[in-house]
Amino acid sequence: MILTTGLARAAGLLAIIIDDVGNNAEVAREVLALPPEVTLSILPRLSASRQTAEAASRLGHEVMLHQPMDSVTHRALGPGGLTLDHTRVDLEAVLAANLRSVPHAVGVNNHMGSLLTGEHASMHWLMEALRRHGNLFFVDSRTNPRSVAQRTARTMGIATARRDVFLDNMRDPVRIRESLYQAARLARLKGSAIAIGHPYPETLEVLRRELPRLREQGIELQPVSRVIAYQRSPETWHASSSPLPQVAKSSKP
Repeated sequence: MILTTGLARAAGLLAIIIDDVGNNAEVAREVLALPPEVTLSILPRLSASRQTAEAASRLGHEVMLHQPMDSVTHRALGPGGLTLDHTRVDLEAVLAANLRSVPHAVGVNNHMGSLLTGEHASMHWLMEALRRHGNLFFVDSRTNPRSVAQRTARTMGIATARRDVFLDNMRDPVRIRESLYQAARLARLKGSAIAIGHPYPETLEVLRRELPRLREQGIELQPVSRVIAYQRSPETWHASSSPLPQVAKSSKP
């Protein structure tokens, strides 16, 4: 599929989200050195959460909250986790505190969450809260094939998308490169794709080396909000530096 972006013709749009940022300032600096179209998803209430979000915004990166959620394996969530024990009021309070620790966040995706993303009530409460906090978008990391998060978001008029490819389930540069090019193939086939990686040295090195090559092949790297905007309305989508238009209020395992 060939897309006309208004700035250049592209073979496909690709968003790359780097998860699990926020607990190490030195690692964050390496992530921040990637092209500004790469989106950072920052864990809340960690030692480097706020400063990483501030630096990312200054450098032109899109910022997301990487929201910890209950998993079926009951892994430790760290600060700011959402669990099945949280009421609607509890969930809203936890999310609000997390967003304060990650300034400039324009969207949210789940960290783990293989249990919570399958729960209708919790996802309904979460999407309500995202609407109240400025109509933040939601990207389903799809740690649970039975996740109801994206469907709930759509039903409630929340801008949403899902992860297409995990780049680094195996921390092997050859496998990471293969996953990156799988995401590029999907972008060509569908018009757009979203890939999620982590701040592993292997992942960052592959991205530094391969992203310029993908650009030469016509793959256009975009912040995740722009890919969501394209997916919502490919006929009217155009590239710009503005964030995803807000939705009207009426409208690891």
